[in-house]
Amino acid sequence: MNARTRQRSALLAFCACTLVLYAYGVLTASLIPAHIEEIILPLDFAVGVPLGFYFLVIKPRNLSLLTVLPVIWVGYALSSFALGSLDAGALPYLAAALIPVEIGIAAKECWRLACIYKGARTRSEDPMVWFKELMLYLVRKDMPASMAATELGVWRYALFSWREKPLLLPGEKAFSYHNAGGYMNMMLGLALALPVEIVGVHLLVSQWSVPAAVVITALSIYMIIWLAGDARARMLRPVTVGDAVMRLECGVQMRAEIPISEIVQITFAEADVHGLAKEKQLNYGTFYQANVWVITKHPVVVDTVFGKKKARAIGLSLDDPIAFKNESDGKSKYAL
Repeated sequence: MNARTRQRSALLAFCACTLVLYAYGVLTASLIPAHIEEIILPLDFAVGVPLGFYFLVIKPRNLSLLTVLPVIWVGYALSSFALGSLDAGALPYLAAALIPVEIGIAAKECWRLACIYKGARTRSEDPMVWFKELMLYLVRKDMPASMAATELGVWRYALFSWREKPLLLPGEKAFSYHNAGGYMNMMLGLALALPVEIVGVHLLVSQWSVPAAVVITALSIYMIIWLAGDARARMLRPVTVGDAVMRLECGVQMRAEIPISEIVQITFAEADVHGLAKEKQLNYGTFYQANVWVITKHPVVVDTVFGKKKARAIGLSLDDPIAFKNESDGKSKYAL
């Protein structure tokens, strides 16, 4: 049995024991003296269970201490539900003791997050890199960290990036892609049509159900913010060619840094990549219609919305693919 299987088994056993103990406490509450129950039950669920969660889940996985706070709150809520009041027994005293602990944990972790964010900003000028490092500290898994970082990036680009200029490092030449394939024209069309459509749909649905209309409208507004954030990111995160590194971007959806020495071919024809397995291809062209493909000698790491992937061929839609190819030719010695 490997370490991951043992950790998973320990977590399942911990959850099962917690449920059994809580059920036992509720079912036998009438048999336990009130003054004993009002002390033991809160201690078990607001202190014992969080400690078990820390030693069985947080510490083995090196998770942030912030993840123990919801467990404390759930334990306190379960205790108050079982005892029938927030002021029953030891609950008020326990709350008075736990609140400073929770504040201390939150302060420590917020300070740690601030240090990670500051360090990330020092090492990189890309906001998506900052958010990814923060999320990796919190969840320790690449895919959820990438998804959370993407969400943060969308909101940042949609709301707080309107005075910024495209990200361009010294020695790089930028190549835009936000107009390729009519993407920006589509976004402008949606920007004109969606507000009218949202109001109309809201008024129509509200005749049958106001809550449903509110949910649909909220989701529609979220969709607008997501599209605006991605469109803005496409303008501020161009594809670039430097002296030694090519940086490929696609809004908030993809990022890859490829050494120029790793590139074996830049082609305009998708037929040139058909010899590669599908899992080694990533197509980020507008509507999956890439007008340029970058092919590498070995698989390169690509940061995507769903975590890191490896690919040997990456498809893009650039506003000027010919200029991109010519600039790459001038920076490298590979044969095309």
